[in-house]
Amino acid sequence: MRGGRIAAEWLKAQGVTHVFALVGEHILPLVDGLDEAGIRVIGTRHEQAAVLAAEAFAKVSGRPGVAAVTAGPGVTNAVTGLAVATSTGTPVMLLGGRTTTAKRLTGTFQDVDGRAVTDAVTKWNETVFLPERIPTYLEAAWRRMLAGRPGSVFVELPHDVLSADAEAEVRPVALPEPAGGAPDAIRRASELLGGAEHPIAVAGSGAFWSGAEDALRAFAERTQVPVATLNAARGLLPDGHGCCIGPLSEAGMALMQADVVVLLGSKLDASLTFGGPPLFATTPRIVQVDVEPSSMGLNVAPELGIHGDVAAVLDQLTEAWDAKPKDTWLQLAKQGGEQMHQTWADLGKVEGSPVPPGRIPAAIVEQAGRDAILVSDGGDIHTWCVTTFPAFRPGSLLTTHDSLGTIGVGMPYALGAKAAAPERPVVMCIGDGSFGFGAMELETAARNDLPFVAVIANNGEWGNIRHVQGEHFHQTGATALSQASYEKLAEAFGGHGERVDDAAGVAPAIRRAIDSGKPAVVNVITQPGAVSQLTQMLGGMQNML
Repeated sequence: MRGGRIAAEWLKAQGVTHVFALVGEHILPLVDGLDEAGIRVIGTRHEQAAVLAAEAFAKVSGRPGVAAVTAGPGVTNAVTGLAVATSTGTPVMLLGGRTTTAKRLTGTFQDVDGRAVTDAVTKWNETVFLPERIPTYLEAAWRRMLAGRPGSVFVELPHDVLSADAEAEVRPVALPEPAGGAPDAIRRASELLGGAEHPIAVAGSGAFWSGAEDALRAFAERTQVPVATLNAARGLLPDGHGCCIGPLSEAGMALMQADVVVLLGSKLDASLTFGGPPLFATTPRIVQVDVEPSSMGLNVAPELGIHGDVAAVLDQLTEAWDAKPKDTWLQLAKQGGEQMHQTWADLGKVEGSPVPPGRIPAAIVEQAGRDAILVSDGGDIHTWCVTTFPAFRPGSLLTTHDSLGTIGVGMPYALGAKAAAPERPVVMCIGDGSFGFGAMELETAARNDLPFVAVIANNGEWGNIRHVQGEHFHQTGATALSQASYEKLAEAFGGHGERVDDAAGVAPAIRRAIDSGKPAVVNVITQPGAVSQLTQMLGGMQNML
């Protein structure tokens, strides 16, 4: 069979059901193979969107995402998506085309060294030179994508390799069983947690990719140690669970008081204020659990590092626990979180025209329901969302959450989420600036029958950056946008569009958009210059630079 069919059959053997792609001549044999193998190809309008949609598919499904792009500018356009996947620790495989091997360095069409371009943003990349070797290279990429902390990989497939006939064996990849921590390290961690007065567990993306949902619940319920969740771990222990103190916008007060913090698949990067103030105000003793050794000790060295799979280590800690439950401290921590939750909730009740931005995420939560997948993308509007959006199950909240801080992810995230869970509503809150990065993916959604609702916070400016300009610089140019009629884009593609100018109309408009069953845009005109309290507390992003 042709190389393109070999690659497709290999993907099918790994359980791949969807590939996000922008098709070009170099990968046409692969696209034929995917069709013949019964794998759905979702064609996006930009290569960056294809990779980001694959990342969202992975976060919702819990399985690796796969994207495919053509050679040259197809690969260069995909680089940001690869960087985001590696930064968020999400397993994404990109298959990229390349010019025919014999025509390299002749000035032929779209001849770019894809490996050189993607080297800095992937965990591993390689070029396949023989069609019979395609499974070998794909397996090597798959293993590296999932080994340790997950991330993106790139496999370059020249057109002649995809077009040539060959015989090759296709089989599922056998991955090793996840390993737990060393017994002595488990004993020491149990002693530290048991002897602490104010312990906190912080579950990050590594906990999600280890499949630690049941293990985290069992650990929390036995120990009564308060659990905060962030990044892909949001919903791993559901908001509202007796041991969950929510996201950092609510759990921050408890974290500031902690004397022992156990990090479960999370690094001390910008998301956790680099392990210092304000979140780590008391210099707690840190226990860091991670399957990736290089993640240990970033910015602050832990007192104890446990190299192991988060789910396996949690099982060990639960079994080893012989101290009294931390129920008294848990109740105090929850009270602080509930107070912060109410503070943020009150901000979402403000009336007015133009619309106070906090009203939008509050209305989305009210109308979307517990089963919805929520997406957040933007600058300042994103900080309103992270203080409002709940997470009741894993993969139910997709945000611009990692330290890379990429905006423009929202539209492809919504697309990939809907492909992974077509039975669930997908509702997104997005800034007008971020919307511009992927607005044409509304056409992708309509063409592929993957409807989602985009609620735009339209303040006619790059709000977060304009706020920083006003605070620290004299120049205020290049941050103004127009409050355009973005809702008409949805209508142009056969979708549902509405424009809203007052707070009272936001929730009803979102309801109508969800009920339409079509790709929808609710264009909410918001107050220019309105900045969330969280943005003000962080001082914009100046303290992160």
